[in-house]
Amino acid sequence: MGEMMPLHSAVWFTTMACNYHCHYCWEVQAQDRGEFKPAPWDKTADRWVAAWNRLRPNVLDVTGGEPFLLPWLVDFYQRLDPAIRCGMTTNISHDLTQFVQKIPPERFINITCSWHPSDNGTKTHPNNLYLFTGRLLMLKERGYPVQVNYVAWPEQQWLIADFKKWFEDHGVRFHVDPYSGIAYYPFTATDAEEENVRKYTGPDRVQHEWTQKYGKNYRVDCSGGIHHINVQPDGSAWRCILDRQLMINPLGNILDEDFALLEQPRTCDEHWRCPGCDRDKVRVNFVGEQPYPGLPVVEV
Repeated sequence: MGEMMPLHSAVWFTTMACNYHCHYCWEVQAQDRGEFKPAPWDKTADRWVAAWNRLRPNVLDVTGGEPFLLPWLVDFYQRLDPAIRCGMTTNISHDLTQFVQKIPPERFINITCSWHPSDNGTKTHPNNLYLFTGRLLMLKERGYPVQVNYVAWPEQQWLIADFKKWFEDHGVRFHVDPYSGIAYYPFTATDAEEENVRKYTGPDRVQHEWTQKYGKNYRVDCSGGIHHINVQPDGSAWRCILDRQLMINPLGNILDEDFALLEQPRTCDEHWRCPGCDRDKVRVNFVGEQPYPGLPVVEV
């Protein structure tokens, strides 16, 4: 295998399992219909340590499901190449006392703590505002770069102002994600609901200017697969999570020693609905307006 292009970032879905069952989660909605079912995870971190130390992304963003369900997650971080900076998204419903003693905060550029007030957790991993805040502040006071993420699901969007004040009063950034399902539960928001969410939505979650101008009728060249990859629990790699959902343009499997990144960008006509977890990390160039939406992407 020739010398691999530098990998700037990777999003790793460690597992699709979660100890929560939030009704508004796209993974839960898909799993209720037999898709994205959680698979058994490896007994050790060995294969994953070898794969990521071979790829050496500048930033490895660890997510799920819930990453702390993996019994070897702390061991993985301990054995990961220290040159790799990490991000993580977690509901912090697990005991973090071993994590904070073994993994230094300097390893992380961000830990996103997902606040889900509509889920009480389980008997062994309960969820409530005070337990969540206590763990959040333990991380913060030890120097971990934390923020809180909150989904503006219609049944909880009118609580945004209250929770924003609560967490910001504790010195933690509060980020709002508009609700985005997989169309299993269509919901038409009122003007007041749309305006309420818009007040709290940052520039990283608004429609791109090209989408505002062309709707769905345009194509881009995307750096996904060159400098950024999205990796699933089985090791399969994709330009983004949307490619995985649509089952188009697979890149191979990072657990294979001969896995290689793309050398040239591929064209994409799905940028109008590019998920935020990947859109933040890719570079796109406008190719042109399409005469009609839905131009097929060629599988290779």
